[in-house]
Formats: sequence, C-alpha cells, structure tokens
Amino acid sequence: MNLRSLRLAVSLLLALAAVALSGWSVYRKVQSFQPLGFEASAAGAGVQVLRVTDPRTGLRPGDLISVIGDSEVTGGGGLARSLRESPEHTLTVLRGADVVLVQYVRPALNLDGPFLILALIGSVYLLIGLYTLLRQGTPQGFLFYLWCLASALLYLVSPTPTVLGGIDTLYRALHIGDKVARVLLPALTLHLFLAFPEAPRAGWVRRLVPFLYLPGAALLTLELDLALTGGHWLFGRPLPERLFLLDRIELTFLAVFAVAAVAVLGWRLAQGRPWEQRRQMQWVAFGLGGGYLPFLFLHGLPAIFGLRGPELVTVLAVVPLALVPLTFAYAILRYKLWDIEVIVRDTISLTLTLLLGILGFSLINLAISRGVAPDLVVARNLLMFVAGLAIAGLLVPTRKGINVALERFQYRGAFGKRRALSDFGRELLHERDLDRLCAALLRQIEDGVELEASNLWLAQGDALLAVRPEKGAPERLTYGALGDVWRRDVIRLSAVALPMEPATVEQRLFAAGYRYAFPLTLRGRAVGLVLTGFKVDQTPFNSDDIELIRHLLDQAALAIENAQLMGQLHLRLEEVQGLQRYTEGIFESSPAGIAVLDPEQRIASANAAFATLVGEEKPRLLGRRLEEILPVAPLPAAGEPPHEVHWRPGTGEERILQVSLAAFAAGQCGREDLRVLVVHDVTERVAMEKALQENERLAALGMLAAGVAHEVNTPITGISSYAQMLLAETPESDPHYDILKKVERQTFRASRIVNNLLELARRRPNESRPVALIPLLRESIELLADRLEKRRVEVVWELPEGATDGDLRVTGCDGELQQVFTNLLLNAFDAVAGPGACSDRPGRPPGRIVISLVAEAGRLSVRIADNGPGIPPEKLETIFQPFYSTKLNRGGTGLGLSISSEIVRRHGGLLRTESRPGEGACFIVELPETVAA
Repeated sequence: MNLRSLRLAVSLLLALAAVALSGWSVYRKVQSFQPLGFEASAAGAGVQVLRVTDPRTGLRPGDLISVIGDSEVTGGGGLARSLRESPEHTLTVLRGADVVLVQYVRPALNLDGPFLILALIGSVYLLIGLYTLLRQGTPQGFLFYLWCLASALLYLVSPTPTVLGGIDTLYRALHIGDKVARVLLPALTLHLFLAFPEAPRAGWVRRLVPFLYLPGAALLTLELDLALTGGHWLFGRPLPERLFLLDRIELTFLAVFAVAAVAVLGWRLAQGRPWEQRRQMQWVAFGLGGGYLPFLFLHGLPAIFGLRGPELVTVLAVVPLALVPLTFAYAILRYKLWDIEVIVRDTISLTLTLLLGILGFSLINLAISRGVAPDLVVARNLLMFVAGLAIAGLLVPTRKGINVALERFQYRGAFGKRRALSDFGRELLHERDLDRLCAALLRQIEDGVELEASNLWLAQGDALLAVRPEKGAPERLTYGALGDVWRRDVIRLSAVALPMEPATVEQRLFAAGYRYAFPLTLRGRAVGLVLTGFKVDQTPFNSDDIELIRHLLDQAALAIENAQLMGQLHLRLEEVQGLQRYTEGIFESSPAGIAVLDPEQRIASANAAFATLVGEEKPRLLGRRLEEILPVAPLPAAGEPPHEVHWRPGTGEERILQVSLAAFAAGQCGREDLRVLVVHDVTERVAMEKALQENERLAALGMLAAGVAHEVNTPITGISSYAQMLLAETPESDPHYDILKKVERQTFRASRIVNNLLELARRRPNESRPVALIPLLRESIELLADRLEKRRVEVVWELPEGATDGDLRVTGCDGELQQVFTNLLLNAFDAVAGPGACSDRPGRPPGRIVISLVAEAGRLSVRIADNGPGIPPEKLETIFQPFYSTKLNRGGTGLGLSISSEIVRRHGGLLRTESRPGEGACFIVELPETVAA
C-alpha cells in the first residue's frame, strides 16, 4: 500500500468515527430541544427530582416520581420517552411522606437554530474535506482534510447531558471529542497556512512544524486527565479557579495561533508570488474575512461583554462560517480562482439587498401595526400583502443597482470601457464593411478587457484565415484544429504535450501568446474564431470577462455574417455593374451611331456617337421620334444591306450616312418589338475614296504632263526664239509687229503652261526648316503692293493677341509656302479688283482682303478672305482640279490651286475653301504648328 492509499484509508476511518460521534451528539442535542422542565436521577423504585427549571411542571425538588398515568416508572429513560409522547400527564409523586397526584404540563419546544446551522456547516466541512482529498490526494489535501475534520467536530459535537440532566459515558466521549477538536484546530490552521499554497522552502520552518502541536497536545493531556480521572494524575482537584485558568489558557492558545495564522497569510499575500498562488491566498483571505468577521462582530464581541442578542442575529453570525471551507476548497482545487471579485460582489449585493428588504418590511410592518387599528384585520393583512409584493418587486432593481455600484468600484477606470463593450454589439450590427468590423471588434475587446493580444480567424471556405496575420501564429486553421471548440462557449489553450512530439496548432497558438479561444457560431455554422491572451497584467479572465466577451461575440457572429453577405452582394453587384459597364462600354465606344427604336420609331436609347452625329445631347434624344432628329426615311428593313443616304444637318454641310437596321436580340430585356439602328458617317471615307481617285488621276496626268512638256518645250522654245529675233528686226510701225508680239506672248504663255505641268508632275523632297508665317505673308503682300495700291484694295490683318513676327511657326519650305500664299492673294486680288470684279460696279464697296491667323490644338490656320463675288456652290468641288479656272479668258491656266493644294498636302496640311455667292470667298490653309525651342 502506497502512502496515498494509506492516507486515504486513515481518512475514511477518521471520517466514519467522526460521523458516528457527530450523529450521537446531534441526536442528543435534538432531544434537548424538548425540555422536561426538571432534572432527575434514578432512585429505588422511581425517579427523584433534583432541580426544577420550569414551575409549570407542578414538581418540586425531592419529589419521587413512581407512576406516570397507569404505568410504573422503571428508569429515567422510560420516563422521558413517556413525557414526550403528549404535552400533559398525571404523575403519582411521593412528596415527603405523602403520595400526591401532580398534573404535569410539558414545557414548550425550544429549538436551537444556531446549532442546527452549525451542524449543517460542520457537515459541509466534512464533505468538502473528503471531496478535496479524493480530488487532490497531496499532502496539502490531506492536511486540509484534517483541518476540515477538526472543524466539523467542533461544529457537530456538542456535549449534552442525558434528558434528565445526567452525565454518562456518551457525554464524556462527546466532551473528549469536542476538546480534541478545540486543541488541535489552532495548530492545524497555522500548519495549513504555512503549507499552503506551497510548502515552506526554508528547512528551519519545516523542522518547526511538529512543535506547533506540542501546546495542543499538552492541553489535550490535561483535558483527558480531567475528563477520565477527574484530574487525579495531572490536573488535580477540579476547583473553579483551576477550571477558569484552564479555560483562559485554551482561549489564549486559540488567540495566539489565530494571530499567527493571519500573520502568515498576510506575509504570503505581501510576497511577490505567482499569479495563481496570489489568487489562492486571496480566496483564503476572502473566506476567513467573510466567515469569521461577521461571527466575531455579531456573536463573539457581544458574548465577551455579556450581551445576548436576538436569535436571528446569532443565526446571521453563524451562516457566513460556511464560506471558510468553501473558499479553502476553491483555492486548493484551483476552481474559479479568478472569480473571487465577482463572488464577493455578488455576495455583498445579495446580502445588502436582503438586509434592505428585511429592514424595509420591518419598518412597514411597524408602521401598519401602529397606524391601523387591531380590529381591522383584513385591512392590516391586505396592507402587509401589498407591502410584501412592493418590496419583492423592488428587490431585483435594488440588487441590480447595488451590483452596478459595486462593479463600478471594482473596475474603476475600466468600468466605462466594459460598459461600452457590452453595448458595442448593437453598433456592430450596423457596420457593413467586414474589414472595419473585424478591426473594430478586436480593438474594442482589447480596450474593454485590457487584453495583451487578440486576433480573429474568419471562416473562408474549408479553413479559417487570420484577419491580422502575425509572426508565430498560423495564418490558416482547419475547423478541427482545436478539437470540440465549436460545441463550447470558450476553451483555454494549453501547452502540455508529449516529449519529442511535433508542436500542435494549440501549442503554436499558446506560444504566440494566446490563452483562450472563443468560437463564433450562428445556427450551428462556424463563422470565426477569436483568440485572446491574458490581460495586460498577466491575469486570466474571470467569469465576468468571459461572459462579457461571449455576449459581444454572439452579436458579432451575426454582424460578421451580415457583413459577409453584404460583401458577397457587393461583389455580385460589382460583377453585374462590370458587365453592364462592359456592355455600355462596347455600346458607347462604337464609332458608329447606335440607337434603339421602339415600334413608333421613338428613340429608347442611343450612344454618344449617335448623339454627336445628330448634334444633340443624349438625354434630349430619348423619347423623340427619329424623323425629328435624323430624317433619313425610308429606313431599310431589318436584315437588309446598309443603305447610303445624304443628310444635311443644321450646319448646312452635307453628310453621307450608311444606315442599317437590325432586330433587337430577344430575351435581353423582354422586348421583342425593339429595333437597333446603326448609322455610320462615311463622308470622310467617301472623300478619301474621291481623293484617292483624284491622286490616281493626278499621277496619270503628271506622267502625261511630263511627257508632253518634254516633247513640247523644245519647239515652243524655238518658236519663241524666232519670234523674238523677228521682233528685233521688225520696226514697231511695221504692220507685222503686233502679230509677232502676239506670237511672243503666246509662246511665253505656252512655256508657262509647260512649266506648270512640270511643277504639277514633279515630286520634289521638301527642304524643311522652321518658317515664321507672319513675315512670309508680309513678303507675299509686298510682291502685290503696287497692284493693291493702284486698285485701292484694303488688306486687313487679324492676328492673335500679343503675336509677334517670330511666333506662329511651321516646318516646311518657305519658297513653296510663299508660292501658295502669293497664288491665294493673287486670286483674292483678281476677285475684288480684276476685270469684271464687283468693285468695278457702281454701289459696291471697295475691294477688301482679310488675312487672319488662328492657332488651335497644335495646328495653324491661315484664312485669306475677300469680299468678291464668291464661288458658285456647284464649282466648289472642282476648283482644285487641274486646268479648271474662272480666269481662262483672262490668262489663267487652271493649275494654280491644284499646285497649291499639292504643296500644302506635302507639308502635312489641308487647303480648303468656304464661299457663298455674293459674299466673297475664303481659302483656309491648315498646317501643323511648330513649337519654338
């Protein structure tokens, strides 16, 4: 048998002995609750009365009770049993020499409430001691069991004489058991405080422990000598003064050891011990203070001063004694170590609430008793009933208010944070952003409970992912990584592991500083897992902390699910919006104008290209009929090839449109009667095709011109030379002189035509360099200055504000550009001042040429406008063709504008014209602008 089994066997034997002794003690004590009113002893054929304690019995000292009713009295035990059967009896008593009949009246029952409570507390001591020993069979547990056993004997064993006041063997056994408990309990208490929560480390303290029991052993020896031999061996005669001295010695012994135990407890509390041992000592201190202080103030001190209060006060003094074994057991078993403040707070609030209720009911009862007449029984009872209901209804809010006040005192500065944390759950339900929600949740938990660390793992598919990844902690957890955490409110993490085994997830989390795991579940589904460390001061959670966090997380689980659902909804919405934007992007980015038409030819929707094409804003198009905006009827049928139509918008410029119609795809919006109109503006394409044809024509013409010029130039040169030779030999008076002069002029004209043909056919590379347009235009004007002045033609300049001669540059050949501007100025001069010009007609204004330069979007526009007769609209498309001229009868060749247009084209520009009959013409040269370095 090992030492633990031996201790357990001895403990059970001692427990059985204590139960037997306590049972007899309680039985005899309960019998004493029914007093007989006298003390007696067996004497001969009856029972002789020694002392009368209640005169209502009708007995006198010295009476010999021989008959009770019709039965003879055979002994004290039988007499006592007979007297307890009914409250009244007829006794035959020998009083002196006379035999008298005495009508016996049994005294009232006298319950000892404090003893019953103490007996219950003693039973609690014994049960707690046994339970602790069975749960923790350590030397400390065995010592605590012995302390509980001694305390149980002290409360349960009460030496009570026989029913008739006699002292028998059982009385002596109970007396000895009581004395054993009294003299051993102080030493056991001090020993327990020295060994708990850990055995003393100093060797001299351990060696001193056995000597703690010597005073108790000496006192026990004296008590045994006195009880068994009447003091024959050691104590001597039991004189009153000696008994009083022994009682004072026992009291001093108890006081000294009690003070020593309290000193040891205070010394241990003052030491910087680990948090668990500090909490164990705090539990013990709470039990001692909560159990013994009420007993001391309500019963001990009044007894010392000879005062005796009501039995209710004694009961109130005795009840808290049950806290002592409970708190010791909590401390030894380490059960709810961190709930001491919570239990103290709840105990105080409950006690104060009950006291206030009792006080209030007593005051109301007193007021009703004095204020309502005794004969108004119904009214008194009704008022008492209503008062009781009112007080009962006020007890709950009263206790709640007291508890809040105590909680405020307990947590002090952290109370507001904890209250905010308890209310924060409702705010979480309004947060829809998951990241902000998780961050706020962890921040509030850390601030409210003053945590060292916390983190959240959210359920994502088949795993849990950390919201705040951190070093040392796994970023991904499986649902079964922490066992059955999902079926519990909270689990405490542990680092316990088998040697040489790889670290588990729980151990890794523990090493990262986490101590608790709180599951977040909703309708049986895992939502997340919150892990927390200890508090900042390295103390574990109490039940208040766990309940506070658990309450918040229950609400947070719903908030997280709502946020996740909202996030998924936003993702779906973004996908839908993305698809819509994609579709709209295709619709809007199409270069073709697209419009959706209803059966009444009204526009249901249109893209930006269509709005730009028709020159309207998109919102103003919706609901309008197509013919109001784009009159291109009749439209082609759905599925027919595109049609090209001519359309002239409000600007007056004719556009060429390619129009097609298609049926709307069924099922897209539930409308099968819609049609899609697609409009392409092919004006530029048609113009490019015409330009390509023109270039091809010019290329062919150039080849022809080169050949013709080469073949014709030689005979023309000969004819011109011979004509000049003849002119030189012919006097002016000769009638052939004028004919020869005409021949000379025509040869010169033919030579000029040939040179122009060569210029048109030639593809010379540009000698490009920066050219300032303003000086170039001034030189061109100077070339025509004599003509302009002679014909009084006004030249007007319109230049950009602040522009100088060095501004407004292009890159190109200055000679070619001057040729272009000179040709355009000469054409303008001929239009306003040449033969047949409008200025020659009466009532017409003088000739006017306006030269303006505009810089816009990286291009320079030179506009040369005149107030001549203008160009007929039907000739605008042909004026740039070779050999077309309005001055063929006045010496024009029809190649000037063609050559100018080709030069501008080679410079990357465009030459175009604007004209209205009778309002003059305007030629516009657009060239790329060169920015000065």
